[in-house]
Amino acid sequence: MMETLISVERAQEILASHPFKWATEEIGLEHAQGRILTRDILARCDDPPFDNSSIDGWAVQLSDLPESRIEIGTIFAGDQPITKSLNPTEIYRIMTGAPIPLGADALVMVEDGIQGLPRQDYIRRKGENISLGEVALSTGDLVTSSSCALAATIGHKSLPVRSKLRIAIIPTGDELTELGKPLEPGRIYDSNSIALSALIRKAGAEPIFIKPVLDNQESLHKTLDYCAEEVDLILTSGGVSMGEKDFIRSSLIERNAAIFWKVLMRPGGPPIFGHWNGTPIFGLPGNPVSSQTVFHLLIVPWISHPDIFHRRVIVKMEEGLRGADNRLCLRRIQITSSETGLVGRPLTHQGSGNVRSMVLNDALTLIPPNTNIEPGEHVDALWLIA
Repeated sequence: MMETLISVERAQEILASHPFKWATEEIGLEHAQGRILTRDILARCDDPPFDNSSIDGWAVQLSDLPESRIEIGTIFAGDQPITKSLNPTEIYRIMTGAPIPLGADALVMVEDGIQGLPRQDYIRRKGENISLGEVALSTGDLVTSSSCALAATIGHKSLPVRSKLRIAIIPTGDELTELGKPLEPGRIYDSNSIALSALIRKAGAEPIFIKPVLDNQESLHKTLDYCAEEVDLILTSGGVSMGEKDFIRSSLIERNAAIFWKVLMRPGGPPIFGHWNGTPIFGLPGNPVSSQTVFHLLIVPWISHPDIFHRRVIVKMEEGLRGADNRLCLRRIQITSSETGLVGRPLTHQGSGNVRSMVLNDALTLIPPNTNIEPGEHVDALWLIA
């Protein structure tokens, strides 16, 4: 039975209970950023793989007197480890990254001179960062530039990640005009497909563009039938509210294929989720701001990793904010830093059709239902990552 007027948390829970059948692909580290790991990554070597110097200076024995030190050679990064043990008073000039010679147990910085104070903590010990066989990265981790560097450090040249979902984008509405064509009276350009394709790529998935579908049920059904055979997920924009030509909503409900409709959030209240011929379909609102807001709150945690898109922060509001009756309220705000923390300022035009406001804003507030925020009060927000 279809659920309706549900909370954001309930909608997220329902989507999570309909997981995708992720395939795994092995991809090179240079292409892995932003993807999701499908198994644990174990260290294939110690890091560091040998004791080495963290400074330029001298390798010495702590027991030697400073005035007795005799330099017998120089060790560079990349040199083979010296296996002949140092005799008393013998020292080596050593460069950063070079292997510690046998018998040396401390280093002297070049800035301190050859008779400077030796310190043992200048030596990077074998395996002090990570040991052979240790779990370095875990299943479900978001691959970042740093995790790619770690994988390379411990001997991996590729990583097993989720394969890219193929996601169809179907814009609907008689009013839509394809980009590059003249704009006739009463028509608008299709901006939702562009925004959604960028968001889908950022999520590590592959967007499949579909030409705008007119407000005609037969044409819509043919398009949905085709996409259900070709993709992992169908995203539509428009056609989900109460209008006479909102055929996404009516088609899913008539087929008993809708799982939920309407979420208690503003903007973005009328999304619908269900299946079409066995393929998951998510109907986004047609208003651009609503469409992107729903994507951030509901689609992102379902298909990707939220850390790619936003960080949850606490913001002190310069001005008051009005919430929404019985709904989570997502106001667009700009954020600045102060000595006491993050400060938020609302954008003046909060209309759900104002695409420019999504360019100007930094974050979306998370104002609880039936709550107003007074000037100086704090509110949770999603700080969006461009």
